Amino acid sequence: MRAGPGLRASLAAALAAAAAFCVTTLCAQLPEGAPFPDRNNAFGGVAFGATLEEAQQKWQLEKIEAAAAPDDPVALYLRQEESLLLGGAVAREVVYYFVNGRFYAVGFLTPDQRQTEIVREALELGYGAPPHADGDSIVWPGRMVSAQMLLDSANGEGRVLLFSNELQPSYEKSLRDAAAKTAAGL
Repeated sequence: MRAGPGLRASLAAALAAAAAFCVTTLCAQLPEGAPFPDRNNAFGGVAFGATLEEAQQKWQLEKIEAAAAPDDPVALYLRQEESLLLGGAVAREVVYYFVNGRFYAVGFLTPDQRQTEIVREALELGYGAPPHADGDSIVWPGRMVSAQMLLDSANGEGRVLLFSNELQPSYEKSLRDAAAKTAAGL
């Protein structure tokens, strides 16, 4: 007996729901005390909110000069000798964001659907709850560090940003100021 398309779709939906339930509840849980950005307010051994000088004691950072307009309070950096292995997932690139000289966020790009799913499930494990979804944007609000994932459904890539809740207002202000400056220059 062959399963028709309706049954296959129902089975696929049921398996997806079971997998999501499993990831966020009974089957897999991040062990208590395991490091996670929202638990320890840090990434790669550097605390969110650390000064650029403090971060450079741990990382060798190279500023991306063409990533910001002159006098922009947001500066982007690449880490020399960056490992693109994030536990069990692989990233294509990792970028560090500093706002007014303080470590605000880390962003990375996943190269394909599989790596994107691994990171998405890791974020669900770490945050302990499914995200809020809005189109291609998925957000996990955290106590100290939140995460946003933008999905590219065409190629399976995901762009992830782990950011400091404390510094988010400064980042948003920099966006508003840059938008006003850009509007005046158009």
